[in-house]
Amino acid sequence: MKRAYVWRLWCVGLTLALVSIGAPARSQMEKVRVAISSISTSQVNVWVPLDTGFFKKHGLDIELVYISGAPVGAAALMSGEVAISQGGVGGSITSNMRGSGTYIILGGADRFPYQLIVSPAIKQISDLKGKRFAVSRIGSADHTATMFVLPRLGIQPDKEMNIVQVGSVPARFAALVNGSVQGALLIPPETVKAKELGYRVLSNFADIEINYQQNGVYTTRSFITKRPDMLRRFALAYSEGNHFIHTSAESTQRIMRKYLQGDEKAIREAYTEVVLKATPKIPYPSKAGIQTLIDFLAKSSPEAANSKPDDFIDTRFVKELDDSGFYAKLYR
Repeated sequence: MKRAYVWRLWCVGLTLALVSIGAPARSQMEKVRVAISSISTSQVNVWVPLDTGFFKKHGLDIELVYISGAPVGAAALMSGEVAISQGGVGGSITSNMRGSGTYIILGGADRFPYQLIVSPAIKQISDLKGKRFAVSRIGSADHTATMFVLPRLGIQPDKEMNIVQVGSVPARFAALVNGSVQGALLIPPETVKAKELGYRVLSNFADIEINYQQNGVYTTRSFITKRPDMLRRFALAYSEGNHFIHTSAESTQRIMRKYLQGDEKAIREAYTEVVLKATPKIPYPSKAGIQTLIDFLAKSSPEAANSKPDDFIDTRFVKELDDSGFYAKLYR
């Protein structure tokens, strides 16, 4: 009887230990400030693990800080205002070339998610010549997409249009509706609202076959060195969130509605046309996609011409999960 009693106590103790490892107590939660560069579908990758509790499952109390534009997000990293930033990776790459020491650790959307929306009076791309065109900020993800794709469609944005810095996707949509601009790159659900109001879609960038790392998660080299365990847990929760996105359509769309405040039709289009297509199951930064961005930056930056994708990424956290069989088990 005594031996059985001791055995039961040992089993109870082991169970409690395993529970404490799998679900950290609230007092053990680590506060982490994370910058997001927009209020758009590109942030679903952090909204989902936040709202589903994946971050807390791994001991992280995430505070999201909205900082419009990827370049400003990179600056917030350098100042220590935030520990991690998710947004257009162009901001990380350009700041890295200036010596900031920022590195992309997780790959987000790997294609352009934008639709080129114009006022009803604009019938074709050439009609945008001389017109005002809204972007978030100079150097932001949508500005980079504007500068990269529009020349392929037949217009030189820096020479033939008036680029206006407006802010977030909702702000660009509002500027289009009030007539202060005649064109902008928008993402669902704003694209659905725009079409319902009679605005025209000149191009869907998601249908253009271009290797491009639209956004991702990045931090500083010093933070990677000092806090690898925290970043490892962040990568784990982020990856579980991506799996949730691919396997739980209705629940993901409910989370999207909470943040984007669109109706069911708009959110459904955002989920099927952008989120599912652009969310990688294994969030490696895309070297081919980063090379495309480097080639584009090289036109105006001598530093970029001598750069390669490996100069701007650190894949250790994804690779550890991949090598351990985590993704194979997750998606089996």
